[in-house]
Amino acid sequence: MNHIMPDRVADLIPSARPKPASPTPAPFSVALLSATQRPARQIEAAARLTDIDRELKRLRPLASIEDRGDCETLLAQYAAADKVLSGVALRQSTAVLS
Repeated sequence: MNHIMPDRVADLIPSARPKPASPTPAPFSVALLSATQRPARQIEAAARLTDIDRELKRLRPLASIEDRGDCETLLAQYAAADKVLSGVALRQSTAVLS
């Protein structure tokens, strides 16, 4: 006699598959090595994205027309910096091949 478990019961049984590792931030030395391999305009675009993201969070409550204009300007700058970064492969090998 075959017994088929309902889905809600099967979800309670721990899986034997290993869980994916949580992403950990790269050490500063690895980030520095990666930055030396990239062109300066990509590094500047990444820095600009973080600055613009911070400014957009500051302008969340769009109360005035000036804030709306600032938000549109920031969104245009964000799109330009994102375009620079999207034209490049996300993973560039830094491994030494022998």
